[in-house]
Amino acid sequence: MNPIMSQLEDQPAFLRAFGQLLDPKCLTAVPAGLRMWIPSRASPERRRSVPPGSSGPRKEAEVHEVKTTRPWARGVAAVAAAIGIAACSGEATSSGTGKTLGIVQFSGDDVYSNRALEGAADYAESQGWQTVTVDAKGSVDGANTMMENLVTRGVDAIVVSVFPSSALGAGVAAARQADVPVANWGGGLADGVLFAADTALGDEIAQRVVSDMGGKGELLVLGYRPGLPCQDREKSMDAAVAGTDIRVSKQQITIPGAATSAAEATLGWLASHPKGDTPLAVWSCFDDPATGAVSALRQAGRGDVLSYGLNGTAPAVKLVEKGELTATLWIDGPGQGEELAKRLIAHVGDPGSVEQEVIGGATQIVDKDNVADFLEQHDERN
Repeated sequence: MNPIMSQLEDQPAFLRAFGQLLDPKCLTAVPAGLRMWIPSRASPERRRSVPPGSSGPRKEAEVHEVKTTRPWARGVAAVAAAIGIAACSGEATSSGTGKTLGIVQFSGDDVYSNRALEGAADYAESQGWQTVTVDAKGSVDGANTMMENLVTRGVDAIVVSVFPSSALGAGVAAARQADVPVANWGGGLADGVLFAADTALGDEIAQRVVSDMGGKGELLVLGYRPGLPCQDREKSMDAAVAGTDIRVSKQQITIPGAATSAAEATLGWLASHPKGDTPLAVWSCFDDPATGAVSALRQAGRGDVLSYGLNGTAPAVKLVEKGELTATLWIDGPGQGEELAKRLIAHVGDPGSVEQEVIGGATQIVDKDNVADFLEQHDERN
């Protein structure tokens, strides 16, 4: 009996039926029109299931918490439960493996880390796995709680993004106790976190900033210290400017609201840095705040200020193409996500067969000189 069902033994039959449906393996058996009545302990989730080898679009459904106190609602819920239980009476169907990958987003607003997680989801689904995605909204406490909930609900592996693995103690402990392997895109390894993707990769763009400024001038650094990738990238920037005549001002952006907070910080900095002979630049630790900085530069009519981001999101590359963003460092996040999923699935199939590992990834600085060629080669990201 799954842990949810054990807590519902003394409850009415329709609630026990709901408990059965909390198993992720059962959800997709329920017609889409009835899924909305299935209760959820976590925030709304997106569930996806694609048969092996399918090239069709993924179907997504949000699952909302509801109260079934009205007789008609109980009736609808009972129908949903009956269908789900019938589908769960045996093991995996021929359309899938019966395995589920739990995905914990750092924030629904973080475009690039979510693209990396989509890479993991796409690969898992190509192997017949289902996926369940939840949004921690930038809260490490929320991430821990969601990891615990995913373990309780019976997922077979978990991939999380950005949060330092060292800050995910409760979630990782729950996963270890249930023998659920964990991977972290951007958060590093830890006890219980078997695989991680190196997303720091900040040296190349930091050196480009210093070169473009000629080793002198004023630089605004937009960072985000709760996220491990931004911590490491800021260290790269610090190392690059050390020993130069570049004076650095630092501001921390907020998440959610990275672009807005970056725009506000940039406008404030511009007010005390008028146009002149001194080289000026704004560096952001990822592309979302870089788009906010560009917005502020546009609003202030400041074409004299250089601007940089990291990750190579489609919006950032478009800004490079338009000549509004000086450069971004593209990182193949989706490819890294796929590699993490491959390792998790291999581990589930044969525990211990894959060693703990940090994986790298392809990178490329994208600027006005190569953006056209880049877009030709990466048109699927536009």
